[in-house]
Amino acid sequence: MAGQWIFFAMSALAGILLALENHFLVYIITALIAARIFFTRNRHVLIFAAGSFLFCFLAAEKAKSLHVTHFASPGTVHLSVTFKQPPQIDGNRMTAVTTTPEQEKLMLTYTIKSEAEKNQFQQLLQAGTACNLSGTLSRPQPKRNMHAFHYEQFLKRKNIHWLFEPDSIPLADCQPSSFSLLYFLENLRSDGIKRINAIFPERLAAYGEALIFGDRSSISEEANEGYRRLGVIHLLAISGLHVGLIAGASVFLLLRAGWTRETVYGVMYIWLPLYGFLSGGNPPVVRAVLMALLIFSAKSWRLPLSTLDAFSISFLLFLLFDPYLVYDIGFQLSYAVSFGIILSVSLFRHLPSFWQTLHISMVSTLSSLPILSFHFHEFSVISLLANLVFIPFYTLFLLPAVFLLFFLSFILPPVSAHPAFLLEKVLAVSESAAIWAGSFPFATVLTGKPSIIGVILMAGGVLLYFLLAERKYHPALSAVPIVLVLFIHCFAIRFSPYGEVVFIDVGQGDSILIRLPYNRGTYLIDTGGQLFFPTEEWQKRKKTFQVGTDILLPVLKSHGINRIDKLILTHSDADHIGAAKELIGKMSIGKIYITPRSWEKPLMLETVRLAKEKNIAVREVKAGFGWKNKSGTFQFIFPFDEEYEGNNDSLVLYGRFGGMTWLFMGDAEKEAEEELLSAYSTLHADVIKVSHHGSRTSSTQSFIEQVQPQYAVISAGLNNRYGHPHPEVLDILENNGVRVYRTDRQGAVHFIFGRASKGTFKTVLQYDITENDVLHKKNKRE
Repeated sequence: MAGQWIFFAMSALAGILLALENHFLVYIITALIAARIFFTRNRHVLIFAAGSFLFCFLAAEKAKSLHVTHFASPGTVHLSVTFKQPPQIDGNRMTAVTTTPEQEKLMLTYTIKSEAEKNQFQQLLQAGTACNLSGTLSRPQPKRNMHAFHYEQFLKRKNIHWLFEPDSIPLADCQPSSFSLLYFLENLRSDGIKRINAIFPERLAAYGEALIFGDRSSISEEANEGYRRLGVIHLLAISGLHVGLIAGASVFLLLRAGWTRETVYGVMYIWLPLYGFLSGGNPPVVRAVLMALLIFSAKSWRLPLSTLDAFSISFLLFLLFDPYLVYDIGFQLSYAVSFGIILSVSLFRHLPSFWQTLHISMVSTLSSLPILSFHFHEFSVISLLANLVFIPFYTLFLLPAVFLLFFLSFILPPVSAHPAFLLEKVLAVSESAAIWAGSFPFATVLTGKPSIIGVILMAGGVLLYFLLAERKYHPALSAVPIVLVLFIHCFAIRFSPYGEVVFIDVGQGDSILIRLPYNRGTYLIDTGGQLFFPTEEWQKRKKTFQVGTDILLPVLKSHGINRIDKLILTHSDADHIGAAKELIGKMSIGKIYITPRSWEKPLMLETVRLAKEKNIAVREVKAGFGWKNKSGTFQFIFPFDEEYEGNNDSLVLYGRFGGMTWLFMGDAEKEAEEELLSAYSTLHADVIKVSHHGSRTSSTQSFIEQVQPQYAVISAGLNNRYGHPHPEVLDILENNGVRVYRTDRQGAVHFIFGRASKGTFKTVLQYDITENDVLHKKNKRE
């Protein structure tokens, strides 16, 4: 079966996809795979491929049947749980995967109450610790914005259905469980990470954790973003490249020490799996370890096994172990890039080292392109050059240096201190260079979120590149199909004939995206934001949630947006403009409009100063200012004066587009509503963005009766502390037959429109029909 294992891997993939996905494209992919195998006209291949398909289909069905929960509903529970790994502690937050006696996995989350408690947890809680705890079970939150990270789905694919938040974790109720090799290795890894933090300077410790033990959590967010934009983020995690280097170096050193080849291979059978586990056991690592062991076995036993065969067998074993790994991004990228390199190795084997590295970088970029576009909505183009610099730096210098210093710390601790200090300085320079290069506007190509068909077309373009290159076409000519696919895809997204209004779910705050057809205008009204309260040093987290970075930028990128023509900051409250600072510098912004004298407030002043540093025009506007284009008319109708008094000086925008009239109220309260009614006796809007998140201080009966909206959108946070929207406001809207959409219940609210119709509303989350919906339908019929 030498050379035929790739067909069995393809059959396995088809079987698993058919079991896990019910999509017509899966049937098409399965049919194409079946046709390709059929054309081999090899009876044995056909039989084994059919067996592989059936076996993996049944394995996936079995995995589906095991992905169930023993708990019927959320609520208060008393449980005995065992920590599967040492808990992750970041500031005052602790998370850990735990198991119940029935072996159901729970994601434990806990807010640490004191510095002393944190120190106790770091010292005493480890893999295998069993605790009796009381707390609350809750379901993970589904994604609340289109194309956002789906945490609920992510956990379910790991067979985790519940979050468990203990009321407290009394260590007196915890004790170590019986010895387990897995728990021992998990704790050994944790001890290694702790040792690195104890002996290395802070920045070097973060890179040491990543390169030795596969834990990237301590590397700064700024550095991670810089490396990601450069397309070399894989160097910060233990990948197949690292495992290959470690395996090669180990074999070389042992052979030079006089060990026989058979003995060396025997050592590798123990050392590589052990290292794979200690380094975190991520899919790229496991793939590389499996392939290395298969190749060693082939050499030891003289088996006719090619690199492609080893690749295919490792793929089969991986998916049989856990079919749900097919959804893992690391798994997808690792196998896609490896497959591309294996297919094209004959094209560059004869080239000099420099051109080999450049070609491998090109193949890696193309192979990962469809996956990166689908998950992250962009890919790096500067990676072709960045890899030429950073791969040698990491593989030939940094990785050996970090390992050497770590081992020296056990043998000669004083000797390792000075080299560690120097290496810290070198790392600071390389990190700054990565952040600087990654900040270039042309470092990445923004693709937006492609459809499944778009991903398949991109993958087809990549395969055509390999086919044309194999037939000796010039690389530039070979790249024409994928470049053409990308150009058409990006053009279609940027110049779509459809417009859209998105009331982004930013929690307790406002952020509204208006995108006009044919790229005639992209506007963002407010950015949302959160309040930050003073915390003690031990409570500070390395990874903090930010509305701009974690919600707005992914939403904008998923829509293929890299420029906001007009950013409208209605007033100086943190829940409306707090995230503006996170957008400025990361997103091209044409103009910023603010309400008069709102810059007197510290938050708006800080935002304005940052905008001016980035040469972004900032203009104070009030009632009477507006603009129009072929797709619509926009005009500010409030405030009238130039004094800033908070909510009642919010910018109020009136728009006419998408076959509807719109009123975006900011946080204007009833006093402002009265001024509007006095100034505009015929004010009417089909859609109103309800002021102040549905607070009773606005949306009075007289105002709603005058405006007569058909639809109202309320932007409020789920279970917010203010009780928004207030029942009084909901009653007023209901009594006036207004169809209400709420981000706290329905997630982001979208309105999509074209040229021929008024458009349609849709929400990210589905919900039960309420009495308000019934009343609205009744009024529409009347």
